[in-house]
Order: sequence, then structure tokens, then C-alpha cells
Amino acid sequence: MKTLLKILGGLVATLVLLIAGLVIFVLMTLKPDVPESEFVLEPPEITGSLNVLVFGATGKLGYEVVDRLVMRGDKVTAFVRETSDRSRLEPLGVEFAVGDVFDKESIATAFASSEFDAVVVSIAGMSDANLDYEGNVNVADAAVSAGVERLIMISTIGAGDSYESAPLLSRLALSKILPQKTRAEEHIRASALDYTILRPGGLPMGIVPTGRGMLSEDPSTMGFIKRPDLARIILGVLDDDRTIGKILAVIDPELERPWSGADPE
Repeated sequence: MKTLLKILGGLVATLVLLIAGLVIFVLMTLKPDVPESEFVLEPPEITGSLNVLVFGATGKLGYEVVDRLVMRGDKVTAFVRETSDRSRLEPLGVEFAVGDVFDKESIATAFASSEFDAVVVSIAGMSDANLDYEGNVNVADAAVSAGVERLIMISTIGAGDSYESAPLLSRLALSKILPQKTRAEEHIRASALDYTILRPGGLPMGIVPTGRGMLSEDPSTMGFIKRPDLARIILGVLDDDRTIGKILAVIDPELERPWSGADPE
């Protein structure tokens, strides 16, 4: 019995090493696919005059978006759950609408709280089943009902016709999320909204922006971009009406690996 256990233990250890080696190999050979065509934004507004409702505002990306909107003078309402941690948002002086993206009534109440010029939807999560589909659809439908035409949806590379562009590891890790994002994109595209769907690449850790980033309509685009740079581009998209009706991939062409975006020490 002891001999058998040793053999099994050795096999398990070997299997773990093989899997770890494969993961490391995939990560080391992972390279961006930078498109030849780039969608160049018009210079964004310096002084804001918009009234924006942001969903997913307490998330890492959502916070960056809210912070930049407030810094340039836009009015922001953050849609948050009752249990959400608002400690980072409160010093920014934003308004709050409390609810849940699964609760259509609370979303409608949020839209009715002011006359919004635009809505940014940055929701994602693996803990809530069907969040990426139902949440985005509920917000989009409420926007239509409230007469708010401009909507920016944050999707991901790997959704829709960009599926093959996502690395295998991403497709496996997001196997439940990508179909939801795809269906949400399709719903929004079929709506009467002045939408822009953004598909960012991988989001490295770190809060120091590189100041870089590019947009492309090419669905084969793949790469990485830090959240502060993505937030800056989201504001540029919000200001540029030429992005209406478009699906745009967003990457930083100079970030070659997921860890390339680490903040400088």
C-alpha cells in the first residue's frame, strides 16, 4: 500500500509540474496582436459638462472612470449596492443611487433621479450567475425607457467575433463570461441606443498609467492595457460621436506581457 501511495504521489507531483510548466510556457509565449488599423479619437474635452450615470463604479475600473469624470468637471452618479464599499468614491463628491443590476425597479429609479447625458456600464464578475448578460441588458433597457441615448458598455476581447483572438487561457478562465458578454453585446447592438462597445484586453495590476493606448475595429486585436489608461480612453470615446455604433478593441501596444504593466517602484 505504501508503495502504491508513493507511486500515486509521484504521478500527481509530475502532473502538477507539467501543468505549471505548460502555464508558464503559454504565458512566456503570449504576445499581443497589434492591428495595422487604428481608430484615432478626437481630442477629449478638458472641462466636463456631462451628467453621467456609472454602473460598476466601486470596481477598480469603475473608480478610475468616476475619478477622471469628476476631475474634469462632469457630474457623476454612481450606482452602488447597499453593501458596497463607497469609501473611495465618497471623497469625490459624487451622487449615489442604491440598487442592484438584477433589480429593474432600482435601475429605473436611478435613471429617474436626474437628466443624464450618458451611462457607462462597467460591470463584471464570476460570483453572480448571469451578471454579465442580465446586468448589462437591464441597464440598456432602462436607458432606452428613460430616453438616455448614449451608452458605453465595457465588454472584453474574446466576446463576439473576437473569440479566437483571446488567448486559450483567457477563453478557459472566462468560459462562462464570454457567452454572456456576447449576448449582451448583441442585445445592445439591436437596441435604439447610441452605443459604443469597448473590448479591452487583459488588465494588468497597477494604478500608474502609461499614457498609452489604442483603439481598433479589427476583431483580431489582442493585448493588455492598464485600467487608468483604459479609463482615459473611455472618456475620449464618450466625447467622440464618431464612436457611436462601433465595437472597438482597446490595448496598449507596448505592453507585451500581463506583468509588463507593473507600477514602477
